[in-house]
Amino acid sequence: MERRDNHNVSRNNSYAMLDLQWKEEYNTGIAEIDYQHQYFLSLIKRITTVMAERHDHTYCQRLFTELVYYTRFHFYSEENIMMHYNYTGFKEHQEIHRDLIDLLTNKINSIAENMDEYHQFVQFLLKWFVHHSMEEDKKIASCMTSDLNIS
Repeated sequence: MERRDNHNVSRNNSYAMLDLQWKEEYNTGIAEIDYQHQYFLSLIKRITTVMAERHDHTYCQRLFTELVYYTRFHFYSEENIMMHYNYTGFKEHQEIHRDLIDLLTNKINSIAENMDEYHQFVQFLLKWFVHHSMEEDKKIASCMTSDLNIS
C-alpha cells in the first residue's frame, strides 16, 4: 500500500510540473481562436486536476467527452474563419483537423482505468495543442494579415 501511495505522490507531482498556463507565444493573433485555445488549455487543466486529486475514472471520461465535443466545435469555428478569409491552406488544415479528431477519439477510447495512461494522454494533448496552435494556426493569422494589408 505504501508503494502505491508513493506512486500517487509521484504522479501528482508530475501533474503539478506540467506547464498549463497560457503563454503569450500561444497567441495566434486571431482573438476568437486564441480565446478558444485558452478554454481548451483550461479543459486540459481540469482533466489533470481530476486525475491528480480525485482519480475519478467516470468523471475523467465525461471530461474527455467534453474535450471531443469542444475540439469539434473549435475546429469547425476555426474552419469558418479560414473560409471567411479564403485561406489557401484550408483543405489541408481541415484534413489535419479530421486526423486529430480521429486520433483524439481513438486515444480516449483506448484508455483503461489505468491512471498512467491518463498521464500519457495529457502529455499527448499538450504536445498536440502547442504544435497545432503555434505551427498550423499561426499560418491562418499570417494569411489574414496579408489579406488585410492587400485590401
